[in-house]
Amino acid sequence: MVSISTKGTYAIAAMYALSTFPKKLMQIKEIAASTQISHGYLEQILSTLKKSGLVVSIRGVNGGYKLSRSANEIVVLDIIEALEGKLFVPNENVGASAVLDSFWADMQERVRETFNIKLSELDNSYQVSFYEI
Repeated sequence: MVSISTKGTYAIAAMYALSTFPKKLMQIKEIAASTQISHGYLEQILSTLKKSGLVVSIRGVNGGYKLSRSANEIVVLDIIEALEGKLFVPNENVGASAVLDSFWADMQERVRETFNIKLSELDNSYQVSFYEI
């Protein structure tokens, strides 16, 4: 089963929060408030995202975090793999069959395609619609 840890899920939430204010440096307390992620846990996540080159940080009173590049250039898969490592990698020779090897390769590609959505496309693809009654 493909599973994404809480850390991976929270990383996507933090990156999404940063993408909603692309020109603004967001302080950890602002990101924590908008995502409901604890300050300490968020610091760990942002540190990993920074090391992975997905966010930049500026120190100081007016400092904070922002995306390292446009949300149009960052895919959710990049975020997940920064925290989780390569997604869905079955052990070699699972089932010791060319058929099963092909099956697992296909499943890996499908999982990767599912998460290969740009951060900027989340709003358009998953917008909650409200209908007037």
